Amino acid sequence: MWMKTREGGAMRRMLGWALCLGTLAWAGLAGAQNADDYRGGWEAGANDPHIYEFSIRGQAVRGIYCTRCSDATTLAFVDGTLGAQGLSFTVTHVRDDGSTAYLEHATGRLEGMELVVEGKRVGAGGAHFTYRLHKDPRGPDPLVFVPVTRLPRGTAPVAPIIPRGPMRAAGAPWVAPGPWEQLTPARVAGVWIGFGTGINKQYFIIRRVGNGLRGMVCGRCDNPFTMAALDDFTIDGDTMHFNILHEDWGDGDIPFYKHVTVHVADNEMRAVFQADHPPKEYALFPKNRNPGTSLIGPIPARATAGNDL
Repeated sequence: MWMKTREGGAMRRMLGWALCLGTLAWAGLAGAQNADDYRGGWEAGANDPHIYEFSIRGQAVRGIYCTRCSDATTLAFVDGTLGAQGLSFTVTHVRDDGSTAYLEHATGRLEGMELVVEGKRVGAGGAHFTYRLHKDPRGPDPLVFVPVTRLPRGTAPVAPIIPRGPMRAAGAPWVAPGPWEQLTPARVAGVWIGFGTGINKQYFIIRRVGNGLRGMVCGRCDNPFTMAALDDFTIDGDTMHFNILHEDWGDGDIPFYKHVTVHVADNEMRAVFQADHPPKEYALFPKNRNPGTSLIGPIPARATAGNDL
C-alpha cells in the first residue's frame, strides 16, 4: 500500500512515467516492425548477387532466395516468421527430385535503408554468412495501360505505356496444340518461358520441394522488382493452380495474390491469370480478350546452370 507522503507521491509519479515510457517504447518497436518494411525483394551485390523475396501475411513469412536468378539451380525457398526483432527464417535448397540438399538458418533486421541478413549453413561446411541488402533503385518495369504500384506506400506509381494510334486488330484465335495432359509434379517441374523475348522475357521456374511444388517468376531476372515467388500449388487431373505472390510491386493494390490456372499440352503451358483485386483499367478489356498466354517448356533446371544476367 502506498504511503500518502511527498515521497510516496513522487514514487507514484516515477512509476507512472516508467510505465508510460515502456508503453511508448513497445509501441515504437511494434511500429518499426511493420511488415511493409520487410516484404518484397532485396538484393546484395552485382558481382556476388544474393536476392531474397519475402511474402508476409501476419507473422508468417515465406518466399524465395536465388543468386543469378535465371539460373534455376540457384533457386531456394524461404519459410519463417516476423517478430519484434525482425525476420527469422530457414532457406531450403533442393535437388531436382525435391529432396533437401541443405538448409540455411538466418535472421534479418533493418538498419536504416538496409536489411542485414546473417545466418549459417547446416552441413556442407557450416559456413557463416552476412549480407547487406537493399532495394533495387530501378524499380518495376511499366505495363501497357496499367500503372504499377510499389512500396513504400505513397511512392508515385510507375506510369503505364500508352500505345500510339489504334490497337492492332486481334489475329486468328489461339488453337490448343493437343489434348490437355494429366499433370504430376515431375511433369511440370522445370523452367517455362514466355511473355516476349530477349532480356525481359519471363522465366516461370517450378521446382519440386518434397512432394510438392514451389517456384518463382522473373523477367528480367536481376531486379527484385521484376520477380515474385510462386506458391500454393495444387494439381487436379489436367489442371494446376498456383499463386504469384505480389508483395512490393504489381498491377493492383499491394500486397496481393495473382491466381494462375494452367493446362499443359506437349511443350506448351496455357496460363490464365486473375488478381485478388485487379486495377480498374482492366475493366476496359472484354473478358473474351483474356484467353490466357502460352509458356514454352519445360527446360530442366540444370540446363539453365550458368545463366548470367
